[in-house]
Amino acid sequence: MEQTSMIVGGMIMLFMALLAVLVAICIVTIVSLWKIFKKAGQPGWAAIIPFYNLYVLTKITWGNGWLFLLMILPLGGFLFQIFTYIKLARAFGKSDVYAVGLIFLSIVFLPMLAFGKTEYHGTVQGNDKGILIASGVLGGIGLLMTVFFGIASLLIGVNQAGVPSSQYDYDYYDDSYDDSYDDSYDDGYDDSYDDSYLEDDGTAGEEDATSDDSTEAETESIDGSDYFVNVTLDNGEKSVQVPVIKSEYISASGSVAVSSAEGVMTSLYMSYAYGDNDAAELLSSTVENRVESFETLTEYYANVTVDEMITGDGYALQQINYDYISWDDELYPCYVILKCDMVDDVPVFLEFTVDTSQTTENTRAILDEAFELYGIEFEYDE
Repeated sequence: MEQTSMIVGGMIMLFMALLAVLVAICIVTIVSLWKIFKKAGQPGWAAIIPFYNLYVLTKITWGNGWLFLLMILPLGGFLFQIFTYIKLARAFGKSDVYAVGLIFLSIVFLPMLAFGKTEYHGTVQGNDKGILIASGVLGGIGLLMTVFFGIASLLIGVNQAGVPSSQYDYDYYDDSYDDSYDDSYDDGYDDSYDDSYLEDDGTAGEEDATSDDSTEAETESIDGSDYFVNVTLDNGEKSVQVPVIKSEYISASGSVAVSSAEGVMTSLYMSYAYGDNDAAELLSSTVENRVESFETLTEYYANVTVDEMITGDGYALQQINYDYISWDDELYPCYVILKCDMVDDVPVFLEFTVDTSQTTENTRAILDEAFELYGIEFEYDE
């Protein structure tokens, strides 16, 4: 009797410990999302509202909150959530390596994103139709499987009512459920993620020496350039070299590269060839999202204006002007130039930001090189 009481007491203590851990994880996640939502110009309290928090998260990552419905689909929801974390990292200027941390260890990387110094840069635009279609198809399969097993469970339960328990076989139900669930989730996730990752960085079968430190991105010098180096963007289908500011803070992984120095930040993203890509149309959507993010963060930005779009053969360019509000309410006139270049029908987006609150004596020289390298004609306001 005493031994039984000890076992029961131990189980209760284990249950309470697990419950405490789960409560702590929930609190950390809610607080982190609250802060992330506020950074993105959304209400922080949305983090505590079921389903609405998914709506807001999807809105700041995909640009359309109603896509959160894909997240609640069986099977397809897992795939959609993975790419949501990838887009969340990119929306805050983080690399795909950081996105891996969000996927596998969100309890650590979400607070880092929430309470770190990174700012929300807006939804990273790209052609995501393939991801959405795959999530929807996989979700539809998951729904059919759920309905099938629900009906099977109901029929087995009805039959069990009229059959002695010794004649009821549990093995059939357990095997059919476990096998189909494990195969469709585990195999599909591992193959699609690992293979695409190795193809993207071209290091299949090799140890990735830079995966733990994105500042050690492989770079190549540019002849005649003092402030820029080349890095490689690779979307798994095509690779291109792009110039970024030479800095110890270069982050380059897969199809995204970000670098900043002396008040200037370069952010480049390579999308995918899908249908008839139009540079002006793609850029217009990107500019609209950036302006919306500026206008919602009224505590940081003011006097937002947009210059007329400039288009040419295979490219489109547009400039957004704004005043940055410092901690002491001083206004600093800044601007961001967004450009979309078509490389063999593959869109390559450039976001070139100048923050005059952080400029130095070298900023003008950096800008001169940047405009020449990126093919931008710019007139300074002296």
